Amino acid sequence: MILRAYLPKFLTALFGGLFVAASIFTFGNALVFDRLFLGVILFTAILCRKDVNVLSVIAIIFLQHIIEEFAWLYLPSSYLIKGLVYITGFWLVYYFWYDWTSKILLLCLILGISTEVYWYVIGYEPPQTFWYVCIIMICISIRHLVFLRVSMVESYISPKAKSINLDWVLYKINAVIIIAQTTVLFEYYLRHIFGFKNALFAYEALPYIIHALSTLLIWTTFNESYKQLFPQLIKA
Repeated sequence: MILRAYLPKFLTALFGGLFVAASIFTFGNALVFDRLFLGVILFTAILCRKDVNVLSVIAIIFLQHIIEEFAWLYLPSSYLIKGLVYITGFWLVYYFWYDWTSKILLLCLILGISTEVYWYVIGYEPPQTFWYVCIIMICISIRHLVFLRVSMVESYISPKAKSINLDWVLYKINAVIIIAQTTVLFEYYLRHIFGFKNALFAYEALPYIIHALSTLLIWTTFNESYKQLFPQLIKA
């Protein structure tokens, strides 16, 4: 009885502290933190391989990570690619109009195209602002996928599909990332159009924000997994 009452809280505090400590010690070393992030997520997926809800959310997390890595490594900077990105962005705005973040994307697309044209006309070497638009587009798409996860799993995989706390956390984290990326994007315009060279607050804060959100996602993923597994372990 005592074990049932206090062990979950103890494990939450213990591993929450460990994840925060690991996050602090790995800040500035993206490769190590990235491996920690993927390691914990993969370990949780193995533990919860029979839980279709945790496993399907983890699959979405992996998908987002792979798409972002692929875009960062292989998406070249050219007017053709930028054009395709902006066209895809307008389609996403139309398709995801129900989501309030699509209005943010629409504003970013309009400003992005306007500034690209302006920089081209005056012969200015443009900064790679389209990357931030790409991240916003990915985050909106992931929010939509999370929104549809339960119905998709129920239709194609298992009738045991249900909404879990990890859905909500991933959904909200992507909204915060969208706001953070948009703020950095606006700072680029302040620096490269209006000449405010010291407008770097959001740009410098972004790594801390992403690091903190990733740590929260790791902890929530673990927390959700042990909540699903703990009752089974007690029975055993």
